[in-house]
Amino acid sequence: MTRNEEYQALLQELEATPAALDTTVERALRRRRRDRRLRFFGVPAGSLAACFIAFVLLVNLFPPFARACGGVPVLRALAQAVAWSPSLSAAVENDYVQPMGQSQTVNGITATIEYVIVDQKQVHIFFTLEGTGYESLSAELPEFTPRQRCSVLSSDFRQPPGTLLRFTLDYQDNDVPEGFTMAFGVTGETETEPENAPAAPSRSILDEPEREEPDILASFAFDLAFDPTYTAQGELVPVNSTFQLDGQTLMVKEVEVYPTHVRVNVEGAADNTAWLKDLDFYLENEDGERFDSISNGVSATGDPDTPAMKSFRLESPYFADSTHLTLHITGATWLDKNRERVRADLKNGTVEWLPEGVTVQAIQHRENGWMLTFDVTAPADIHKQVFASRYYDEAGTKYDMDNFGWSVLDDGHGEAYLPLRDYDQDTVLLELNWSHTTQAEVPVTIPIK
Repeated sequence: MTRNEEYQALLQELEATPAALDTTVERALRRRRRDRRLRFFGVPAGSLAACFIAFVLLVNLFPPFARACGGVPVLRALAQAVAWSPSLSAAVENDYVQPMGQSQTVNGITATIEYVIVDQKQVHIFFTLEGTGYESLSAELPEFTPRQRCSVLSSDFRQPPGTLLRFTLDYQDNDVPEGFTMAFGVTGETETEPENAPAAPSRSILDEPEREEPDILASFAFDLAFDPTYTAQGELVPVNSTFQLDGQTLMVKEVEVYPTHVRVNVEGAADNTAWLKDLDFYLENEDGERFDSISNGVSATGDPDTPAMKSFRLESPYFADSTHLTLHITGATWLDKNRERVRADLKNGTVEWLPEGVTVQAIQHRENGWMLTFDVTAPADIHKQVFASRYYDEAGTKYDMDNFGWSVLDDGHGEAYLPLRDYDQDTVLLELNWSHTTQAEVPVTIPIK
């Protein structure tokens, strides 16, 4: 059975309207007519896209419909897949999906590449793993032939069989190719644990991380080809607008608008006293529709030669048919150039300087190194990791933390845990990710188009 035939069969299962739906469809269609942003004209009635659009509309507007569809695995997975990203939801609503329908079975495990959403700079690959007798299945990070120069993000590990998983490929200085071969291994956990299995020994964050490789249950390789109609989509808008914020000079050089995201490329002046680490900003069109920062995925990329971030991501207005777009900048996060590293006196439990809202909670010497714990409170942003995973001794030798920790507590505080494993010196230079934040008294507004 082809993928289109499978979807049509699933649609037939829904023809007998469940009681939970009742008049939901009729009400949804009436509401759709009142909202001009929810368009699905121009879609052939028999196409797979019509199924996508109608379903996404009903799932987002009517929870009873989503609950009633809970017994149809493919549709339930589709609802979950589009819910986390406004940009990808809009792409699906606008028929911007390439069905793949490639399936392979190895050692009783079936991997199916369901569909992809691609543009000039990103590839989102949605796939499922199925296997009888497994409580969960996981896909290892893929390898590509030819090798791809991009960042690769994976969906959560240890998901129940049939969960719609994804790989996201983000290209910075090069474009998405016409295709490649993607290979990955699959690991899994069975539904029953062995009887009398020994309990795992307790471990400390200072212990050497366990590096036992999981058993690969099956390996897959898929040849993926992308429709050039999709991979060519994107618009580069020159801006070259300079502005001041917190005494620093910045220039928005250009804005890249793609179906899956927006990139705002920013450059700081050479004589600035701080590196730009993050921006608080959003886009707005002439209808007041707002497009915020990416919250799930790549949110920014940096300059390889400095600590500065240079390209920031927003949700995309690509499908909003916007005539005008305005960028609103409301704040920023900085790293002072004289605060890139701060010295800690481990023996006396002090640090020479810390960002406002960050305090030393404990510095403890243990048998296998030092454990540093910091408390993070307002006005510091507790969701921004304060310290990098690198630290240095007085001679400039670099060390790496394998398993440093970060948590947000119920009382609103954050805690950062820095293990300096096998470090035997009394002082250390910690590398900061940021030093302070700024909120603009009056937002900076920059016309984009």
